[in-house]
Amino acid sequence: MKATYPNKKSTKTMMKHLNETDLRLWIHAVTHPPATPANLLAWLEGPLRKFFPYTGLVLGQGELVAGQLKVTHMLATGHGEAYLRQIATTFELAQRGSLKWWFAHRQPFYIDPKAPPSHASAFEIEEIEQFGLRNVAGHGVLNIKANSGAYFGFAGVKEPLSEWHLEALRLMAPVLNDLFLAHFANAQQQPPATFETLTPRQMAIVRHLATGIDDKTIARALGLAEKTVRNQLTDIYARLGVHKRTQLIALFK
Repeated sequence: MKATYPNKKSTKTMMKHLNETDLRLWIHAVTHPPATPANLLAWLEGPLRKFFPYTGLVLGQGELVAGQLKVTHMLATGHGEAYLRQIATTFELAQRGSLKWWFAHRQPFYIDPKAPPSHASAFEIEEIEQFGLRNVAGHGVLNIKANSGAYFGFAGVKEPLSEWHLEALRLMAPVLNDLFLAHFANAQQQPPATFETLTPRQMAIVRHLATGIDDKTIARALGLAEKTVRNQLTDIYARLGVHKRTQLIALFK
């Protein structure tokens, strides 16, 4: 699916709270999309982040079934391993009040943990504080008929929180949705990454890594040299088609 990008004139008409610098950064982002779907992370961490500063981002696709949200695809960048490990792939929608509000209203939102909106649940506030997510903003694209959609959650967005963030999220959502869907459509056409291609030693390293410990501790636990662990991780990344620890952990979940 090819992403449809707004031109400069339509962007200026849509957005009232973005200044000329913001608009130039956005125009640059949408006119320099990922060269291939596999390059999506580089685009998210580069051009998009310059326009919409953030420290962590989770993109998720899922469906709502009998009040439970089932995440079918997820991509993350900028988050620590502990945070990614605790993200459930199936959960009651009511647990995340802001996500429930988004399903009902289909509008972008932000959460300032110092003055949270009424729709933010205690679980969400505790999560923000526990993992140091700071300010959070979210939006996405929802398919009402299928009761499914793609959601994009940004952590550590710049202050002060304002209508700027909401308008920027409205602008970004359709582009992010198209790129996200293209990314996973491409992944499905590739040979699936499988842990069966790893050696027993490499699987042991992955299991230890998933607990959140560092290379030195993994080496001590397995009786290996720290350099050996690093070399094995490089080979593991290549075999599974990932580029860093957080991606490997997300794949292992």
